[in-house]
Amino acid sequence: MNEEERVGTGHLARTGSILSLLLAVVACSSTATPGPTASPRQMTPAEPSPTLIASGVGLPTAPPLTTPSPTASPRPMAPATVKPGPAMAQARRGQAAVRLHDGRVLIMGGTVPFTGKCEMACIAPATASVEVYDPSTGKFSPYGSLAAPRTDGEALLLNDGRVLVSGGNGQYGGDAPTIEIYDPAKKTSVAVKLPANVERLPASPTVVLLADGRVLIAGGSYDSLNTTSNTTLIFDPASGGFSNGPLMAEPRQGATATLLDDGRVLITGGDYYEGFYGYAKNDAELIDPSRPLSQSTLVVSQYSATSTLLSDGRVLVAGGGPYDSGAGCISPVASEVFDPSTDRFTPVGPMGTPRSGSAAIKVQDGRVLFFGGVDSNCAAVGTVEVFDPDSGTFQVIATGFPKISGFSVTLLDDGEILIVGGGIDWNMTTASWFLEP
Repeated sequence: MNEEERVGTGHLARTGSILSLLLAVVACSSTATPGPTASPRQMTPAEPSPTLIASGVGLPTAPPLTTPSPTASPRPMAPATVKPGPAMAQARRGQAAVRLHDGRVLIMGGTVPFTGKCEMACIAPATASVEVYDPSTGKFSPYGSLAAPRTDGEALLLNDGRVLVSGGNGQYGGDAPTIEIYDPAKKTSVAVKLPANVERLPASPTVVLLADGRVLIAGGSYDSLNTTSNTTLIFDPASGGFSNGPLMAEPRQGATATLLDDGRVLITGGDYYEGFYGYAKNDAELIDPSRPLSQSTLVVSQYSATSTLLSDGRVLVAGGGPYDSGAGCISPVASEVFDPSTDRFTPVGPMGTPRSGSAAIKVQDGRVLFFGGVDSNCAAVGTVEVFDPDSGTFQVIATGFPKISGFSVTLLDDGEILIVGGGIDWNMTTASWFLEP
């Protein structure tokens, strides 16, 4: 899948999940052994690990971070305006979104408002409903259904035009360790049947489309998020079959994944859990689907939230940092760029407003836009800023962005960006907006 088609579904799905954990009013690990003083489910930053794991090959330790060295002045970018768009058929947040080959945008699942009488605590349910935005008419309309209700899931556009939907939570909470394939031509979705040798799929895995059209399902948990796995599976949408993939250098779940131009996959950040104790992962590794083991563990200075493939083949890692147990938020640190030619991370930036849980999307001129998110005090960020790969700098291009979470962003064929849904607390909206960078 092209980076322009990633529409914040994987990253946005996680955005909705992260923000709902970090910021209730906005609607919203290192494989260390749990210490006796650790609090349940409290994430503490781990030291970067230089551990090397390879198939009988001694690989050099990853080079240390270097000082950023911009090679050009920032390209000026005119201020952008966020303008209202058409209303969706259903108010929702935490939905997955994906742009189809014909330019239309699917809005899939999400959490919808509670209906009916509520005498005590009520849980806003997830929905299986799907709707489509058609740029030729400028309207949303109902468009079938998923196989089951799902929110905070991830959608991948497959090479044959179908959409693989995975992860997230079920109708009333709890992980949804299943995958399904939605067929836009039929407006229906079918759950993927597991073979006899695959007992179940993991919860909170990292899912990425490989260069040959197969899907890598990496890490996650097979026991209700108590223990994190380092195993991977490869799913072939053409045959419906599964095979074992390379073992990861370290167990992790909820990480980001970026397919590199050379066919390798960069896995960054995520969490590690052992017996209900959680730790943030502030390292990265490279997976080569043709090798039995992950290549190495690379040093990265942050617990990352987004990773975006740049036009020159490098990867921007941004919106992450150590977890501050006092504030209950992530304290964002400097963004970094990974260069596959050297396997090295280099700091860039900083952002105008360091943020986590934001949506990131690459636009047609190669720059990367960041929408919303929260700062180190868990306050919603109402700006949009852009990263220029040529200079390694950020620039604010829009203010007044809605202070909501659980929205999705999609790059349209005409270069505009469609922002959909989201909400504050458990209030969801049918609203959409457009931004033209």
